[in-house]
Amino acid sequence: MLAAATLLACAPQSVNAVSCDGGRCADSGAGAPDSGGVAGTSAGGEPATGGTGGVAVGKLLHRYSFDVSPDGVEVVDSVQGRNGALVGAVYGDGEAAGTVLLAGKDSNQYVDLPNHLLDGLQDATLEAWVIWAGGAAWQRVFDFGEDGSGVDGSRNGAPRSYVFFSCNPRPRFAFKQPPDQSSEIVMTGGAAVASGRLTQLAVTIDESAQLASLYVDGVEAASTRFAGKLSDVYDVNNWLGRSEYLADPGFEGSFTEFRIYGMALSASQLAASFAAGPDAIVQ
Repeated sequence: MLAAATLLACAPQSVNAVSCDGGRCADSGAGAPDSGGVAGTSAGGEPATGGTGGVAVGKLLHRYSFDVSPDGVEVVDSVQGRNGALVGAVYGDGEAAGTVLLAGKDSNQYVDLPNHLLDGLQDATLEAWVIWAGGAAWQRVFDFGEDGSGVDGSRNGAPRSYVFFSCNPRPRFAFKQPPDQSSEIVMTGGAAVASGRLTQLAVTIDESAQLASLYVDGVEAASTRFAGKLSDVYDVNNWLGRSEYLADPGFEGSFTEFRIYGMALSASQLAASFAAGPDAIVQ
């Protein structure tokens, strides 16, 4: 299954790409400044941006990878150091090295990310690279939110606020903000998420334009009017592979990357990211 990942990462690229090995990002193209530290910053600490059509690397807020860390950190955020943890999940090995494996169903295996990653965000892109093994509907790629108690880790009753992406098997995005009687904002792609191969799944939110869009492998699959406020979601449960709803099955498959940008990436930027593959950040 991971042959697809190798092919994507090695595909011919017409863009510069930033690779991150061992938690440090380095530009593989010519002429970019050495950050000397946090990915996406210049030597002077200012955001580093790419050329026309590329991703503004300085807008990359969090990049989660799944290699074994020398210092024992389970889920490394190579941008801001807001690291996560594996819950029951295991690292892939051999050809699956660099991934985290989730058994799905009622295994209760997932990736737990830090609380309040959505604080202050207005425009955002959430991008995941996964291999989905298929199975029951409502498996979560990501689910950020809370139940009615607002207690970290609690899943009692219906969630009060959330933003999630699921495989139903069609890709589905849903957003709900307080108060409890508020309605969902939903969009669903037309075709099922492919199983058994590496897939890029992304959602962009542009609050100023009141637009949310859903992308699969760099191609827009759905869009909808978005009149909500992302930062209104009280995200004390920030999970990859686990739902805020207790009855929903866990994600069955593997994660290679998960990223959060502080901007709504364009269609061309997401297409460039897809072409570059999960081991690179497009500039």
